[in-house]
Amino acid sequence: MSAEKIVEKILSEAQAEAQALLEKARAQAQEIRQQAQLEAQRQAEQILAQAREEAQNRRRAHLSQARLAARNAVLSARRAVLDRVFSEAQSRLQQMPTDEYRAWLLQTIPQAVQTGDEELILSPSDKQALGEAFLRELNAKLAQMGKRGQLKFSSETRELGRGFVLKGRNVETNMTLNMLLKQAQEELEIDVARLLFS
Repeated sequence: MSAEKIVEKILSEAQAEAQALLEKARAQAQEIRQQAQLEAQRQAEQILAQAREEAQNRRRAHLSQARLAARNAVLSARRAVLDRVFSEAQSRLQQMPTDEYRAWLLQTIPQAVQTGDEELILSPSDKQALGEAFLRELNAKLAQMGKRGQLKFSSETRELGRGFVLKGRNVETNMTLNMLLKQAQEELEIDVARLLFS
């Protein structure tokens, strides 16, 4: 074989080998591109899924905050209505006509009396308006109930508004309208709320 043919054969084999390497490199490059595309698509889908999940979480958090704000607004409005109802009741009780107020005292004091010889503490205006005739009527009523009818006005007066304080030996019973209404409000608030908001 001549040198020319040997060189030709080497060149031909080198070209064939180069062509094979080039084909292999192209195939590897194509596979790398496909893998990269698949990985990019996978990451894009993962990022999109995370973004959707984060958006859902934010949406749920905003809805929860909105519901809480709405609930608080409703509770605040209900509280305002209840306060207005009890404030109106207090106002009406404070403006009760004198004869109704006197009748209320004649009914309420005997129920609060324990022994019948307590002291009755009133506001200065009530003590002056009711007078000794009221005290005599009250003691007669206590006697009819089987209690000692020896109730007396205390020398002490207090700015109580309407109502009274019953002072025994060791205890004072606050029966002012403000105190009674406050107790009634605590006891009745749930029932009143049910009536107003059912």
